[in-house]
Amino acid sequence: MAEPSDLKVAVREIIGPIVFAVVGSSFLLAVCGVMQITYFTSKFNDSKIIVCTVIWLGILDVFATINNVTALWEYVIVHFSDFGVLATSPWNINLSPLFSTLSALPVQLFLANRIRKFSTSWVLYGALVILILGPAVLGCMTSVQLQIKAAVVARATVVSVGYAWLALNVACDTILSALMVFYLWRRKTGFERTNKILSRYIQVSLQSAIPVTLCTILILVIGKTKEGTNIHTAFTLNLGRFYTITFMTSLNARIRVREIDNSYSTNSVDLQAMNRRAQQLTAQSLNIAVSKTRETHVDDDSDWANGRMPSTDSKMNAHLTAPLY
Repeated sequence: MAEPSDLKVAVREIIGPIVFAVVGSSFLLAVCGVMQITYFTSKFNDSKIIVCTVIWLGILDVFATINNVTALWEYVIVHFSDFGVLATSPWNINLSPLFSTLSALPVQLFLANRIRKFSTSWVLYGALVILILGPAVLGCMTSVQLQIKAAVVARATVVSVGYAWLALNVACDTILSALMVFYLWRRKTGFERTNKILSRYIQVSLQSAIPVTLCTILILVIGKTKEGTNIHTAFTLNLGRFYTITFMTSLNARIRVREIDNSYSTNSVDLQAMNRRAQQLTAQSLNIAVSKTRETHVDDDSDWANGRMPSTDSKMNAHLTAPLY
């Protein structure tokens, strides 16, 4: 029978992180859902690939959250009071690297393709794709090896592969974010409107990259300092949600860009309207002056007044009073 102190340690270092992960996963799922609803209600004219990626990430987030709940169910319901099970990792937790990889891969490829459009370099794009495929393969290998070696304390090879997967993910995310900021900054011009829009995209690129990078670094640090426990699962089980947030933040940033663009368009329209009004007033004043001149000329020379062509007068009046665009 397990000692009470052992049970406290087991609850704190194995059950506790999973409870934290499940609660956090539910919250992050709601955040992702709101962002996806915002995306679809904004009616962006995106390609089918982007729309399918949004749907794919949404479905994946739902299944990953359900997977997290079933992992907690396995520990506290199915194997309640079974202390031996606490020393192993259920299949649900072993799938977390796979779910994270399936979320990270399309998001990173999307960012790489955006960098390709900015840089117009297929060589750079190819290098980024190769870099992205590295952690994707290692993530799948980590899930497979976790399933083969279920014991928490007997995972020397699994831990090494997992560290390589996480480290490559950090490197990949950092490189993608740095390149995105670099090429956005290079496109800045002397025009205030363009600079504001590009500054907004740079801000979004940095803000969306920070959470997922910090989460991955935390998993690395906790996994290294707390080997033989499940404390790292508090973040590992939710890594995929952070990639979804990164992707949706990048897409929904265009809402703010629309507002910036509309503000400049409104100011431009207001200036054009004021210009047209000024021209109309000038035209009306000129029309009045011409009319007075014609009236004086008619009094002096009735023959000219009677013999003038109405069509000519109407054309002149239309030209003077028509709005100038």
